[in-house]
Amino acid sequence: MKRLTVRCSDEEYEALVEYCAKKNRTQNDVLRELIRKLKKSRAKSTGL
Repeated sequence: MKRLTVRCSDEEYEALVEYCAKKNRTQNDVLRELIRKLKKSRAKSTGL
Protein backbone atom coordinates (compact mmCIF):
# COMPACT_ATOMS: atom_id res chain seq x y z
CA MET A 1 0.00 0.00 0.00
CA LYS A 2 1.24 3.48 -0.86
CA ARG A 3 1.03 6.60 1.27
CA LEU A 4 -0.34 9.80 -0.28
CA THR A 5 0.05 13.36 0.98
CA VAL A 6 -2.38 15.94 -0.38
CA ARG A 7 -2.12 19.69 -0.11
CA CYS A 8 -5.42 21.55 -0.19
CA SER A 9 -6.84 24.88 0.85
CA ASP A 10 -8.45 25.38 4.23
CA GLU A 11 -11.83 25.54 2.49
CA GLU A 12 -11.27 22.25 0.68
CA TYR A 13 -10.13 20.58 3.89
CA GLU A 14 -13.16 21.82 5.80
CA ALA A 15 -15.45 20.55 3.03
CA LEU A 16 -13.85 17.11 3.33
CA VAL A 17 -14.09 17.11 7.13
CA GLU A 18 -17.74 18.18 7.05
CA TYR A 19 -18.63 15.59 4.40
CA CYS A 20 -16.92 12.82 6.36
CA ALA A 21 -18.68 13.80 9.58
CA LYS A 22 -22.06 13.97 7.85
CA LYS A 23 -21.58 10.55 6.19
CA ASN A 24 -19.81 9.02 9.22
CA ARG A 25 -16.86 7.97 7.05
CA THR A 26 -13.12 8.42 7.31
CA GLN A 27 -11.19 10.76 5.06
CA ASN A 28 -9.23 7.77 3.74
CA ASP A 29 -12.42 5.95 2.77
CA VAL A 30 -13.84 8.98 0.98
CA LEU A 31 -10.63 9.73 -0.92
CA ARG A 32 -10.16 6.08 -1.93
CA GLU A 33 -13.73 5.99 -3.25
CA LEU A 34 -13.11 9.13 -5.32
CA ILE A 35 -9.95 7.60 -6.78
CA ARG A 36 -11.84 4.41 -7.69
CA LYS A 37 -14.51 6.53 -9.40
CA LEU A 38 -11.80 8.30 -11.41
CA LYS A 39 -10.46 4.95 -12.53
CA LYS A 40 -13.94 3.79 -13.63
CA SER A 41 -14.60 7.08 -15.40
CA ARG A 42 -11.29 6.80 -17.25
CA ALA A 43 -12.07 3.24 -18.31
CA LYS A 44 -15.44 4.33 -19.72
CA SER A 45 -13.96 7.25 -21.64
CA THR A 46 -11.16 5.14 -23.16
CA GLY A 47 -13.29 2.09 -23.79
CA LEU A 48 -11.30 -0.16 -21.45
